[in-house]
Amino acid sequence: MIQKLHLLILLFITISMHAQVPRGFSFGVGMNQTMLDSKDLLADSNISYTAGLTYNTGYHESFNYEITTLISGNALKLDYVDSEALTVRQAKYILHSFDVGFNMNYYIITPDEDKFYFGPSAGVYISANTGQLDAKEDANDQYYLPYRLTENSLADINKLNYGVSFGLTGGYNKFRLALKYNLGLSNLLSDVQTDSYSETNTYTGPSLEGKLHTVSLILYYKIFR
Repeated sequence: MIQKLHLLILLFITISMHAQVPRGFSFGVGMNQTMLDSKDLLADSNISYTAGLTYNTGYHESFNYEITTLISGNALKLDYVDSEALTVRQAKYILHSFDVGFNMNYYIITPDEDKFYFGPSAGVYISANTGQLDAKEDANDQYYLPYRLTENSLADINKLNYGVSFGLTGGYNKFRLALKYNLGLSNLLSDVQTDSYSETNTYTGPSLEGKLHTVSLILYYKIFR
């Protein structure tokens, strides 16, 4: 029995030494492009920042698990008109988010020590959001299309988002590059209302819908194991 236990311990140590999937803590910085999938709030995509920490774990030679914590500025360009409604303009709106994600990376090119590795990844995420107009914007005379929403209406954007992610990851030694598409599943406009109320102050307007999707490219550097 003791001999079998020794053999199991030796086998575990051997696997740990030769399974060179990237493991440990890494710091990453990069950029993301944000898109709002909505007919109820017209917006163009925009580019912003993303940064955070990731922890990779696992002792298999072809895949590992990853926990990520990211801070992102999800920027959009909202269409609006002023009180005269003569010209459609755009205002920059930033939805700051703190994201927590869980991913699995599968390596088509398996990583040996100090060598290149590459493969697809998939996972889930949840994020806490807080939005604001760019500091340069004057929202006093801005009405966001198509329902002429006000800045106060935007304050009711859902503070919680969740979804699934797909992407590619690859690297060499302590560096890793991750390309990821986040598909938002939460309706961020579920609590946003238009200026449509009855005489009894009952909301009579439409139910608004909008989902946030992002594409990000992040460069990670392993800081310690």
